[in-house]
Amino acid sequence: MLANKSFEREFQIKAYFVYGVAMYICFYHLISNAMLAQMQGPPFIFKDTEWVYQLYLATGIPQFITSHSVLSSVFDISLLVTTVGFLLSRNRIFAVLFTLAALNYFLTYNLVTGHHYHGLVGLLVISLPFWFKSEQRFNFSWEAVRYYFLYIFSSAGLWKVLRGSAFYHDQLSNILKQQQINLLLQNPSGYKAHVAQFLISHTGFSHALILANVVLQLSFAIGFFTKKFDRFLFWFAILFVAANLFVMGILSMELLILNLTLLNWEKVEAYLIKKEIVTVE
Repeated sequence: MLANKSFEREFQIKAYFVYGVAMYICFYHLISNAMLAQMQGPPFIFKDTEWVYQLYLATGIPQFITSHSVLSSVFDISLLVTTVGFLLSRNRIFAVLFTLAALNYFLTYNLVTGHHYHGLVGLLVISLPFWFKSEQRFNFSWEAVRYYFLYIFSSAGLWKVLRGSAFYHDQLSNILKQQQINLLLQNPSGYKAHVAQFLISHTGFSHALILANVVLQLSFAIGFFTKKFDRFLFWFAILFVAANLFVMGILSMELLILNLTLLNWEKVEAYLIKKEIVTVE
């Protein structure tokens, strides 16, 4: 049983938001032809050097799943079934099963594509608090997810400073030359190509953009000391993801599910009650 009516309502509201976004992420991957059933029968699975992937490959699970279309479809459907099951029952077994299904998808997707796509990490991490129905454990793990989100951004900014890449004048220009070469050759008249060409040619502006990015990322460190600026960090995260897509062509939209930990849930709850979307018993 949940501790009290107030916490039960908060738990339910967060569950609807988190798992609602999770369903959207799964739908996005479906229309992007990136679900396991849509990657069925890959010509080869990449041998990764990281021990987690090596261990998972050793079990034979990803190879077995991707070689059987019915089984891969079952695992895809399990993401939806566990999501709906949890929302209807709020039984933590469905939350645990969802995390395991998402973990299987995350590892198998990366092994098949041969690319460490980190956006799905957010989906895994934010599902963990819902393993607990104890108010104390849930709140503790929810806060832990918030700190993890802050760490992702602030450590990325700190890494650029400590490595010195933030102070290398041609850093962004050189990255774009390498990363956007296909875009520049195949669609040089597109607006994204024009943006890349401008940043490559104007190294002073592109360097200023790198420095602005570092400042934005480092600003998340303030969240370790206070929540007063969480509403700004919420929009900073969205700005970063949008700019990253526009400039670098890197999509990390799924990571924004962690942005939910920066919301003022008391205000969200009060708004939903005022609009009679949720009721107070």
